[in-house]
Amino acid sequence: MQDRLTDLAVGNVLSNAVNIGNRLNLFKAIADISDEQNPALPERIAETAGCKERYVREWCNTLACGHILEVNEKEEFWIAKENLEVSYFSRVRPPIPNILTFQALTTDNFPLIFNTMLSTVLKPIDILIECFKKEGPYGLDYSVYSDFEEMQQKFAKATSEKHVIPSLVPAIGHGIPERLVSGIRVLDVGCGGGLHVRLLADHFPNSVFVGLDITEKAIEQAKLHKKSDGSDFKNLEFVVGDAGNMPKDWMDSFDLVLLFGSCHDQMRPDLVFLILIVNQCNFNKFQCLLEVHRVVKPDGIVAVTDVDGSSNVHTDRETYGKMAAMKYGGSMLHCLPVGSNSPDALCCGSMWGRKRAVALMNKCGFDDVEIIPTDYFPGSVLYLMKK
Repeated sequence: MQDRLTDLAVGNVLSNAVNIGNRLNLFKAIADISDEQNPALPERIAETAGCKERYVREWCNTLACGHILEVNEKEEFWIAKENLEVSYFSRVRPPIPNILTFQALTTDNFPLIFNTMLSTVLKPIDILIECFKKEGPYGLDYSVYSDFEEMQQKFAKATSEKHVIPSLVPAIGHGIPERLVSGIRVLDVGCGGGLHVRLLADHFPNSVFVGLDITEKAIEQAKLHKKSDGSDFKNLEFVVGDAGNMPKDWMDSFDLVLLFGSCHDQMRPDLVFLILIVNQCNFNKFQCLLEVHRVVKPDGIVAVTDVDGSSNVHTDRETYGKMAAMKYGGSMLHCLPVGSNSPDALCCGSMWGRKRAVALMNKCGFDDVEIIPTDYFPGSVLYLMKK
């Protein structure tokens, strides 16, 4: 265990060094100016990246000792060719097809961004520790994660941008691809910076799209984006709001409702679902049923992409190996705290898994929940429900 703890400490240091390198574009600088035949001194790397030589030297030394950078006896550095182009999820058990190939240290990708995101989710760690205590707060507000939305958008762009239109839309089925072409109304709940809904609005100009998020900063950033041709969106609106208290004029108005990885962060995802569907339960039991007809039209579709899991940690460990620790750890540091911040919160966490997710959806009136694998969104799954 002593060796294991030492390895964890070393890994923590290296993870933070990777974060620094990614944010300062140091990896890109090294890749641009050096290779095994032409390694670079820290002075040249620092000059290329616009940084101080002494700091860059210590950073290079750290990552070379961690076998992330290569170094020779002249203290010149480069990135090994095999560490530039790799395929993600190739070693997950059971194997997932090598569907994402990228420049491992020089292009935004899941492992690299996750190292960068760690510093963001660790900012409120002192308050998080208090949440663990019986007398401590229930959870944390989104606002304490000041840079999370920016990192989340980078993550979404790296992992899903190329797959929303050609892969996800056909997977939803139920005539939605054709109806998007002809024109329908679509709501993205928990849209964040709006990447997914922007892609859809750009590709399907005859449909009308609304992005809803509780975070003002995210919506402000979402509104800054243009269409792929540089023009303004005419069919896309962004709204700051709570999924549990949607505007009155949204009654019975959406053909498709999307939740991209935002479901498990909700304190009461059941109440969010109840707003999205017609449920036969007693109105007194679920007050949000008073707003049911404001959102999804009859025969409307609800599509939820979320982190995949089995609802059993032993099964998850056997399935995902060390990636399971990353999934549960990310949940512990962010998803669980923001989803626990009220006395009646369900405290789902991102690894609530298929069993718990389907049970909740069934409870909310979705008797037939389709579960569709999404190899194009590594580590995620698609739930489909019809009103």
